[in-house]
Amino acid sequence: MNDFLVRTREGAAALWRAVTDISARPQVLASVREEPAVGAGVVAGAIGQVEKVRRLTRPSALGVAAVTANHAAYAWSLYRRGARNDALGWGLRAAAWGAGVASTRSQPTSAAVAVGGAAVLATSALAGDPALRTDAGKGMSHGANLLVAAEGLTALRAALQQRKRKVRLVRAAEAGTLILGHLLLIDGLSRTRAR
Repeated sequence: MNDFLVRTREGAAALWRAVTDISARPQVLASVREEPAVGAGVVAGAIGQVEKVRRLTRPSALGVAAVTANHAAYAWSLYRRGARNDALGWGLRAAAWGAGVASTRSQPTSAAVAVGGAAVLATSALAGDPALRTDAGKGMSHGANLLVAAEGLTALRAALQQRKRKVRLVRAAEAGTLILGHLLLIDGLSRTRAR
């Protein structure tokens, strides 16, 4: 439990730093330019979000491919920084993936959840590698886990599409979680160096 509290404080501090540190903004933008994988991932993620707006309940192949490419780029960048994680880290993500696939198996979003979910959970597993918990890398795992939560909220929003009021609340939570997740992950990537 103590490790959970320490990690939560680290995540809150990383989020505060990412949001308030004006001097870091040029560094974040520079990392997107300097590391083509991160830049390509950001572009792919934007395309994925546009496709989610257009076709939420019946995901397009383009949308699924864009979200997958976004997380493949992040995963590659994390891998280049030495991220591997252990069996427990991967096992927890595999269990979450299985639960997501099982909960949507009869819905039109099932393939998107299976493919996109595997990609976002791979990013989460790599970002959660304790080897990246340096001062510079703090916050990356929290960012990746927020991206997992955002994808879960996307699936929930698709399932609740007929309930307008609840959908608006879920959409707001999804957008906020998505923005913070990308911000923390990209901030952490910009503060660490690939090998």
